[in-house]
Amino acid sequence: MLNLNNKYIIGTHIMFYEIEMVSDHIDSIVNAVNVVENKQNVTVDLFFNISEYFEKIDRSEITKEELIEKFLSLVKAVEQTGCIVTHTVYDKLEPITMVDYRRDLNYSGCVDTDYVIWGESDALLPREVFGVLENIKSYATQNNVNKYVVTFALRKMWDDSWKTLEHNEFTDSPFYELDDPKSKTEQCSIRYTMSNDEMNEINNRTEELDIRVLQQPQFDGSILVLSSDLLKNGVNVPRCILGHAVDDTSMMHSCRQIMGESYVQFVVKNILKVHNRNHPKKRNYCLQMDSDEICTQEKGPNQRGNWYETLKQLANVNLSNFGPSQNRFNTYEDFKQIMEKK
Repeated sequence: MLNLNNKYIIGTHIMFYEIEMVSDHIDSIVNAVNVVENKQNVTVDLFFNISEYFEKIDRSEITKEELIEKFLSLVKAVEQTGCIVTHTVYDKLEPITMVDYRRDLNYSGCVDTDYVIWGESDALLPREVFGVLENIKSYATQNNVNKYVVTFALRKMWDDSWKTLEHNEFTDSPFYELDDPKSKTEQCSIRYTMSNDEMNEINNRTEELDIRVLQQPQFDGSILVLSSDLLKNGVNVPRCILGHAVDDTSMMHSCRQIMGESYVQFVVKNILKVHNRNHPKKRNYCLQMDSDEICTQEKGPNQRGNWYETLKQLANVNLSNFGPSQNRFNTYEDFKQIMEKK
């Protein structure tokens, strides 16, 4: 059993339509916490978003009460490990998204912990996460490195700019486009839905950690690890970022702007974390915001109403105006006005 010298908070935002998928993520947290002796050093925060601001619940399939019951059963599973668990059920019309949640998690989570970890409903946390981070923290402290990011290895990504983050076993594998059948069958593919057991089997093959250092930020948002001093220094998702996208990209912009040449990122090249972008249970129980058409798996797990692309475009404009610019930022009011005209 591992005795932790540091304190951790793992925070995950869960949309109501992700409730059938998120159990894999919860299982990965439970597996990681179960190897820890002093579990009180780990806090797991779960935010269940049943707001219908963007998309409506299909009440012919499920009620809000049933959704909450499913969520609370997941909370109980984490509570049974003995770690600290906090949870929220959000049911208001004011928009809150994963972007907003992560911004707030960074701000409040860095106060009493050493690490803030971004959970994600379709991502798997490596069982080795706490042991690795304890080792990195020890090395970093000895070398007076206090403001940094830690990322775990990825599967094969779409272009060479990600090679430095890819797992050693996968970095020389081919990348499979979405229309290639192998994209859904090969473990190296980011389109393949990998289980906790498969991830553990790969990570069990690691005998000695391979940790690299980057001086420029390059990461995605799933299982992103942030040192508390980095966040206390002001690095965060900018308040101008709206919706469900570019939280990771905007976080990189913030790192560049605030840390500059002092930026440090530790990349654990042979411990895999999994981001199951095409999980078959990714979207359930929802109606599109701009129609009565049910979002079914036949239409693809990422099927969304027109609102998503509209909001993403507004967020990207805001991202382009982040920093030394005098241009105004788009707001949710702008989004509302655009949607009302459609």
